[in-house]
Amino acid sequence: MKIDSRAVIAEGAKLGKDVEIGPYAVIDADVTIGDGCKIGPHAYITGITTLGEGTQVHAGAVIGDAPQDVHYNDEPSYVDIGKNCVIREYVTVHRGTEEGSHTVVGNNVMLMAFSHLGHNCIIEDGVIVANASLLAGRVTVGAKAFVSAGVMVHQFVRIGRLAMIGGGNHITQDVPPFCMLQGEEVQGPNIVGLRRSGMEEEARTALRSAIKIYFCYGLPRQEACDRIRSEVTITPEVQEFIDFVMSTKRGICPGHKLGEF
Repeated sequence: MKIDSRAVIAEGAKLGKDVEIGPYAVIDADVTIGDGCKIGPHAYITGITTLGEGTQVHAGAVIGDAPQDVHYNDEPSYVDIGKNCVIREYVTVHRGTEEGSHTVVGNNVMLMAFSHLGHNCIIEDGVIVANASLLAGRVTVGAKAFVSAGVMVHQFVRIGRLAMIGGGNHITQDVPPFCMLQGEEVQGPNIVGLRRSGMEEEARTALRSAIKIYFCYGLPRQEACDRIRSEVTITPEVQEFIDFVMSTKRGICPGHKLGEF
């Protein structure tokens, strides 16, 4: 264990094996830090927060502070950070609002510098959130999605698995899995991301057809999904796409109505 003498660690904090903590970092009493974690200088870990093994927190990050929610009344709530995450400089991650609620970050997640996760966000495994992107409360991001720099995501929005969000977008409605969004419109499937994920060609082809039907022809949601079911091979990925769009509460981001993707 390598703890700088200038760090402040409250009595009651639980530190695993081989933890490194830099100068002027502050670790509060209800924090649990897993084996092999590295906490940079001036980082502040507070609240009832758990860091999974191998996670790195860089300089000035604040993890587990109170939510920016007028309904919060100092109830005990949580932040759960998974294994092998990278949390870069000045990232902020706030704990849940309601008593016993959680803000959750999965395994192998990268949160780049100055990004923010609001209260009760759920970030699944392998997600990357790039510099200065801001996720409001109760946002959900599916596994291996990529949120580029300078993106603003409205509260309660869902971003599906393996979606790609281009830089500078303002997201107010759900982005389905496997899609690529730029100019605040879905432009088509996340072709490169799907290929890199190892998805089989048959599944990629089916998704391409499903996304085209849903976004290109201006059909109502139910009619578009019925047409997908009748014209496209229903792979597990296509079914995931259908289930996502049919379960939306905020609506689905519009699509760029191209004839072809």
